Amino acid sequence: MNLKTFSQLGRRILINGVEKKLLYWGFDAKGNVLEEPMAVEGGYLLRGEGYNDPTVLHKWEALRNAIQKKGMDSVTEEAAYTWFNRFMAIRILSKNQYDQAQLEYEGDSMTPTILAKARRGQTNFLKPTEKQRLQKVLTDYSKEKEAFAILMIGYCDQHLLLRSIFGRIDDYTELLLPDDTLEKDGFIHLLNTTDAIYEEDYRKVELIGWLYQFYISEKKDKVFASFKKNKKAEARDIPAATQIFTPNWIVKYMVQNTAGKLWLDLHPDSAMKEQMAYLIHDEAQTQAPIISEVAQLKLLDPAVGSGHILVEGFDLLYGMYMEEYYTVEEAVASILQHNLFGLDIDNRAVQLAKFAVLLKAAKYYPEVLQKGWMPQIYAMPEPYPFSRQEVLDFLGKEGLDYEEELSDTLKLMQDGQNLGSAMLIQMNEKTREFLIKRLNALQNQCFQDLG
Repeated sequence: MNLKTFSQLGRRILINGVEKKLLYWGFDAKGNVLEEPMAVEGGYLLRGEGYNDPTVLHKWEALRNAIQKKGMDSVTEEAAYTWFNRFMAIRILSKNQYDQAQLEYEGDSMTPTILAKARRGQTNFLKPTEKQRLQKVLTDYSKEKEAFAILMIGYCDQHLLLRSIFGRIDDYTELLLPDDTLEKDGFIHLLNTTDAIYEEDYRKVELIGWLYQFYISEKKDKVFASFKKNKKAEARDIPAATQIFTPNWIVKYMVQNTAGKLWLDLHPDSAMKEQMAYLIHDEAQTQAPIISEVAQLKLLDPAVGSGHILVEGFDLLYGMYMEEYYTVEEAVASILQHNLFGLDIDNRAVQLAKFAVLLKAAKYYPEVLQKGWMPQIYAMPEPYPFSRQEVLDFLGKEGLDYEEELSDTLKLMQDGQNLGSAMLIQMNEKTREFLIKRLNALQNQCFQDLG
């Protein structure tokens, strides 16, 4: 098995499992509700059986709303890739000794370490209510899937990095963790028995990009096949159709001749010049520096994908900070805050890009994974209906002159997930400055009210 086969098989396994869970939660293949859980004291009732999990009902409502808004296929894809990302992130963190093993089989059994440790009483990451629910199923080996679900959801919920990057676990994706995850044809078994990922692969940040490229490849092939039948791509198909994994030498060429050149304009005698094998040096193109220090250098990837360009840029920027005598911690913090920026229309790509950049940062400063620092990488917003009154309320009396520009921008951003970085926002500098000032003032007021 190679990495492409692993990623495609993993996707199919998870999608199949999510589809079955959707049926379990009372939805048919078209998203119609056939049955829904009913509230009872301390939990819910479904198909005549009672369950002691009071958190399910609001998550089920969120699931129904998502299906109505996005459709069954999109919700299924979203839940499948979210769990794929979470599982792979947990494995990568453990393989790099940033976390303890959780998903690896213990001994010769098919029992994941997190479940084996729970049977030895090691469940400190669970909340008291979760521990109570776990104890009712932990010793019953016929209910391993229920025990594993409680442990996995609890682990992801308390894990600052996983929660920050892959979303809070207390949303509807929690309900869609496949029941067959621990079976011989489930994802955990595939992960623990595959020969597609070598030990050294786990220590390469590029692994994340490879996984993303191959995970989405089947969807990409399907979309391109529909083009040949003269079918137009829907909004949900655009991320797959436009996905391109840039070769490493091209990434180096791009970064060195942009960020690298700006640094050399400021420091022409920098020793870093020797590290830039793809730099095109032309004395005629030497120009006056436009930055006075490395913190002013901005590297933006408007179609960030899995973060390949930003990861390469991190290495280059780190060398610049060392030449300006920053400490390791200061350099990493400043790169994340001031230097690297990314955008994408695909939320799964944004998740992986953030993770990739943080893994690169951890190579220099491992503590970054416990700091809660996040790269400035963002997904284009989902369409949000807004009223004229909401615009006026935001602007206040002092901002009424900016209503038209803000409304036009918000209307354009309704297509943000289709247009991506190709959006052309017509907004003058004065308007932009007012909106930033107004937003900061409202946020500060909100924090004061909460305090």
